[in-house]
Amino acid sequence: MGKMTEDINKYNCIIFDLDGTLIDSFQAINDAFDAVFLKFEGRVLSDSESKSYVGVPLEDLLGEMFGKENQDEAIKIFRNRYREVCFEKTVLIKGVKELLVCLKDKGKSLNIATNKTGDISRDILKHLNIDKLFDYVYGVYDGMEGKPSPEMLNKILENTGYKKSDAVFIGDSPIDIMTAKNAGISMLSVASGNHKYDELKSYNPDFLYEHIANIIS
Repeated sequence: MGKMTEDINKYNCIIFDLDGTLIDSFQAINDAFDAVFLKFEGRVLSDSESKSYVGVPLEDLLGEMFGKENQDEAIKIFRNRYREVCFEKTVLIKGVKELLVCLKDKGKSLNIATNKTGDISRDILKHLNIDKLFDYVYGVYDGMEGKPSPEMLNKILENTGYKKSDAVFIGDSPIDIMTAKNAGISMLSVASGNHKYDELKSYNPDFLYEHIANIIS
């Protein structure tokens, strides 16, 4: 197994985003968005349109798109369709399993903070047989605000007992970068999700990699 870069090796509490960082669930998310847009607009989305919405809290996004009066119905349609297809249409991003095992073998505390619902996130991790690698997995509906609020990150730090200086957040989006900054912890961005390297660079993360697999050299 390869050696971890010093950028991550110095941290003992590692917090990950989920979609686009550890897992590729784009096809499942796209199916769920299509179900909502077919209901309210009679159309499906392009891949680029769908990708631009990944990671944004559904309540904010769907309420803004279809009106507050339709928000609850839109969310229900999305979540029902997503649950129908998420297991068959979700895979680990290349290099993720090796990275997680390497970090765990080093005694790191591995955790997840996602804008996906907490229950489905934990079910997906179990389905992919990596759930036992994580200490805490938090998402929306777990009693905390979604990202870019720092609530989930702060809760993980509280639970693990690590200081902010000993923690790093790893994610693939500008929202993740804003979340880390709001929490006052280091940010390691990866361009292996839905956002390009140069776009992420413009938000000034502490560390930036072309692909999450590159964290192991």
